[in-house]
Amino acid sequence: MKHTIPTVAFLAAMSAAGPAPAAETAPVRVFDAGELAPHRYTVLKRLWTDTWRASFWIPRHADAGEAVAAITREAASLGSDGVVNLHCLSDGGGYFCYGLAIKLK
Repeated sequence: MKHTIPTVAFLAAMSAAGPAPAAETAPVRVFDAGELAPHRYTVLKRLWTDTWRASFWIPRHADAGEAVAAITREAASLGSDGVVNLHCLSDGGGYFCYGLAIKLK
């Protein structure tokens, strides 16, 4: 029972820290709507919305370019070939993008 509080504190800190920086990889392409038919790719992950943390925290960036760069870095860290259904929003406090990391068939 003594170790419960430090363990919970450690897990909470790790989940709040966010993703680790990805190694330098080739840029991931952002595909426009309708550019790829759905049968030409497999969805690897819904970026920024496919986690329980999205209910409490989403990454915000100073401008839309930084937000797109962050989502493509996240997709690259998954081994993705591209991002589809990319949507970027501004809430006055910064920019937020979400989309689908895909692997081409």
